[in-house]
Amino acid sequence: MASISIRCPSCSATEGVVRNGKSTTGHQRYLCSHCRKTWQLQFTYTASQ
Repeated sequence: MASISIRCPSCSATEGVVRNGKSTTGHQRYLCSHCRKTWQLQFTYTASQ
């Protein structure tokens, strides 16, 4: 099984990044346990980026 290292866009941490449910459009959300910020990698609308 392959694993993907996801970096927090706020604090740049790679350790402690966990999945945090899905958005209303079905995209995966992530949570950084260091800075407690949430984000998603994909957006439905480009204005959200």
